[in-house]
Amino acid sequence: MKLNQILGITSLLALASLPFLAACSDDSSSAASGEKYILDEANQKFALIYDRCYTSENTTRWDEYVDTTWFHYKFIGDTLVVIKDGNTADGSSNDDEEYNRDEGEVYVGGSESSIFGSWKTTKERCYYEDGEIDCEDDEDGSSNEAIFTLDISKNNLTMSWELEKSYCPAEELEFKLEEVVLYDIDEADYSITRSGCNTVKFKVNGKSVTATATASISKDNVATFEHTYSSGDKTCHYVFKKVHKLLQIPESLCNADDMSKYMKKEPGYPHKYQVNNEDEFIPCLSEMLGMEVEY
Repeated sequence: MKLNQILGITSLLALASLPFLAACSDDSSSAASGEKYILDEANQKFALIYDRCYTSENTTRWDEYVDTTWFHYKFIGDTLVVIKDGNTADGSSNDDEEYNRDEGEVYVGGSESSIFGSWKTTKERCYYEDGEIDCEDDEDGSSNEAIFTLDISKNNLTMSWELEKSYCPAEELEFKLEEVVLYDIDEADYSITRSGCNTVKFKVNGKSVTATATASISKDNVATFEHTYSSGDKTCHYVFKKVHKLLQIPESLCNADDMSKYMKKEPGYPHKYQVNNEDEFIPCLSEMLGMEVEY
């Protein structure tokens, strides 16, 4: 499913960055009590230190400074390459040979040979591997609808994500309708028209349907995609939420309702937050269209 693919890799949104990492100490190679990141310029590496939400039956607990994800970085001209080394919850660190691969994400926007500045991944899908940077052709639909931002100063280090400025949610909705909802319908039996970047209208199985799509990222890095289908007096609403696994799951989600939905689907650790309401939405849409739907 393309929507999940978009959000499942490092592409994939905050309209404003949330500085969930506190200030670094004068000793940049270590983090003292109260700090939420480590920056080691001498060895070109940094780490994000996370708080975590734990769920037990119908209760939740918020623990601070639970685990650490390490990265190392290098410069290729004015391009920053960031390579993930591992997370301590996996029993790994930046020194583990298994994680010291020569492949990583490509960031631009800062200054050559200086980690300080505001860095962003690119609209094109660009990746560093074995000493080279490759970018996929945007004509193949390979652009990133979401990009990562890495802001680093002498007193702060934050990682967040945001929507790419040209991203059009209705394009994704149109793709989904053509490739998923309408996959087994004869071309003569339906029509589909996109109107702007939020609305798609289509006819199928004798039904006229208006579908709207919205996408947003809250300041605490929760990405939300919503699709609403309306036909006659019936409405079906789809919601997909995600926090990328590299980012801090916010304390606002540390409640029994949100985390119980998450834990059913993603029991692993470190935590990854990703939920949707397909169980309610798919039967609703199938009834509306009078046909089986695989969303």
